[in-house]
Amino acid sequence: MFGYVRPFKPYMRMFEYDIYKAVYCGLCKDMGRRYGFVTRFTLSYDFAFLSLMDLSVRGVKLDAEKQRCIAHPLKKTMCAKCTCDLKYTSSAAVILTYHKLRDDIADKGLKGKLAAFALLPFFKKPYKKAARLYPDLAPTVENAMELQNKIEREKTAGIDLACEPTALMMQAVAGGLTSKHDQRRPLLERFGYLLGRFIYICDALDDLPDDHESESYNPLLAKFPTTEGINADYLKKVHAFCDDSINFTLGEMADIYVKLDLERYRDILDNIVYLGLKNVYTQIRSGKFRNNRKGNNDQ
Repeated sequence: MFGYVRPFKPYMRMFEYDIYKAVYCGLCKDMGRRYGFVTRFTLSYDFAFLSLMDLSVRGVKLDAEKQRCIAHPLKKTMCAKCTCDLKYTSSAAVILTYHKLRDDIADKGLKGKLAAFALLPFFKKPYKKAARLYPDLAPTVENAMELQNKIEREKTAGIDLACEPTALMMQAVAGGLTSKHDQRRPLLERFGYLLGRFIYICDALDDLPDDHESESYNPLLAKFPTTEGINADYLKKVHAFCDDSINFTLGEMADIYVKLDLERYRDILDNIVYLGLKNVYTQIRSGKFRNNRKGNNDQ
């Protein structure tokens, strides 16, 4: 959906990266098998992380083997043997992507609108299927998107309020990783809420140049209006504000993560929580993330 929740590859051991790829590829295959071929093209790193969290919370060991896929038709790559354990996150990905596409039609520029228009018809039936499987999640996401639309219409300048819809969506997704009676659920919900805050702030900073050019809503532009364009002095002010918000968010996330005390896939999750998120923000802050994305390069 956004792609801001990524591992820091230089600090991953080879077998850890193989496991990460196996989960990502398994999730991609499960989305295709369960919800149709086109849904696979919208998969983001965010849901690979949530899948690892899901497997760790439930203590599931995922078996993997080398397989071919549409992305690697000639060379086999690591992929989960059985994808049934990825059902929840593949369904959550479809639910969130459906609403994100609807939001893009209303909010994005011409290029974004056209892409969303092209993809949305392929998500209508999958969305209904996923919503039937997880009836508590779908309306929560829908309500959060309605709040998001209201915030955008009113051009809200408060970053906390602007973050709220994405935070509530991710809170619901993370809470769904376990049952309502599990004592860890409040911790997971808070972790998801903070993850949503992180994602939204990263997205706002990442989109800042485009939103300024197209005169689209962006909470950072609303808080720091400018008539002189996005220059170095302006970015210094915005970066200082975002640094405080991100550091606070990641700090509390780390505290919650420690309390969760997850064991399976801990090294990979540690890498993402402690290194990957901060690296992505640093890349966005410097403009490298934006340039790498345009060149289709991983961080």
